[in-house]
Amino acid sequence: MKIFTSAVCAIGFLAAGAALAGEGNNVGCRTEYFCNWADLQGQDFSGKDISEKSFEAANLSRAKLKGVKADHVTFHIANLNDANLSGADLQGASFFSGTAVKADFSGANLKGVNFTRTNLRGANFKGAQMDGATVLIHAYLDGAVWTDGRVCAEGSFGSCK
Repeated sequence: MKIFTSAVCAIGFLAAGAALAGEGNNVGCRTEYFCNWADLQGQDFSGKDISEKSFEAANLSRAKLKGVKADHVTFHIANLNDANLSGADLQGASFFSGTAVKADFSGANLKGVNFTRTNLRGANFKGAQMDGATVLIHAYLDGAVWTDGRVCAEGSFGSCK
């Protein structure tokens, strides 16, 4: 019964997130800070302040987050494939176990960001600031463009080789 109840709750959250997409200032979020499970595919957040929001398990594929202020945002297990986060201030954000394949982080502030177990294959980090204990433990980096412009070799896991 526990599994069935969890599945029903997950479906309810997904439906609620999709139903609220595009409404007011919350753009797909159930509350001011709760954007978990929301379907925000292709949404434009460019230049907005989304600091301290939670996008856990949200679909942000192809989302436009160019230049956003997103300090300490939670993107755990979120889909950010092909998202544009260029020039974003993501200091202290967490992408734990998420996926950001071919995402554009060029010129972004990634100081103290947690990319543990994140799929970052083909992502663009050119010119990004990654000092300040940016965590890449078990992160997949095959084909990613690193901060200095070099392309990470196949098998890059946890660091760009």
